[in-house]
Amino acid sequence: MTTTTFDWSVVAPSWSRHRAHVEQMKDRLTDELLAALDLQTGQRVLELGAGTGDLATRLARAVGPTGSVLATDVAEGMVELLRDTTAGLANVEVSQVDALHIDLPDNSVDAIVFRMGLMFLDQPDRALAECRRVLRPTGRLALAVWAGPEQNPWLASVGMSVMMHGLWAGGPPTMPGSVFSLAEPAALQLLVEDAGFTGVVVQEVPTPARFTNAEQHFEVVGGLAGPVSAALAAGDEQTVAAIRVTTGQAVERFRTDDGLLIPGLALLCTSQA
Repeated sequence: MTTTTFDWSVVAPSWSRHRAHVEQMKDRLTDELLAALDLQTGQRVLELGAGTGDLATRLARAVGPTGSVLATDVAEGMVELLRDTTAGLANVEVSQVDALHIDLPDNSVDAIVFRMGLMFLDQPDRALAECRRVLRPTGRLALAVWAGPEQNPWLASVGMSVMMHGLWAGGPPTMPGSVFSLAEPAALQLLVEDAGFTGVVVQEVPTPARFTNAEQHFEVVGGLAGPVSAALAAGDEQTVAAIRVTTGQAVERFRTDDGLLIPGLALLCTSQA
């Protein structure tokens, strides 16, 4: 999605396959993000870590035919996915862009969207400085990151199971550049303020994840969570089967009459240049 030691191109096919699930889970988050941006016809929007391109299509509708969206990702595989998704949209341009080195002039965009990518950067402060540079005066920034692992068992359950069975080679998921690295609201607010943004607001947005059963849960999360997916790919059949069982046991408490409904929580941060 953005600069990280993991190449998200590897999981681009899984993101394409499970895109409906991803968007359904983030539906409320995306609605609140768009409401906070209050995009106007004719504006120019930059999306970083744009992934599948589904959000880019909504941004394109919001700015209308006289506006424009630059949908970007650092992973080549995700950029290809972006091109496929937005093909035919005249007001969307796709480009491979590193959030740490945004190749745009100063004061050149009206809004920046960075949904679920900033936490994967080892230098989020540098990326925010770049965002501040390319935003026009009074331009808006809207970014989203995951809250802590205890608030996101839909994801943490698989990661913890991988760790328990000895397949995890990296550090804890709260370290810089990891999925839960920006999970503290006050720290996130300070980080954005230190980059020069004003009117910074951080709010919690529930993102419950619904799955038909434990098998679907494991397949979806194992396919979407890049580093976890890589760890599972490196395991033998017996170990992966054991991880599957452990994960199923961990999420059993979230079973309902309609399958599994597993809690999730995101932090939505909005601000002005």
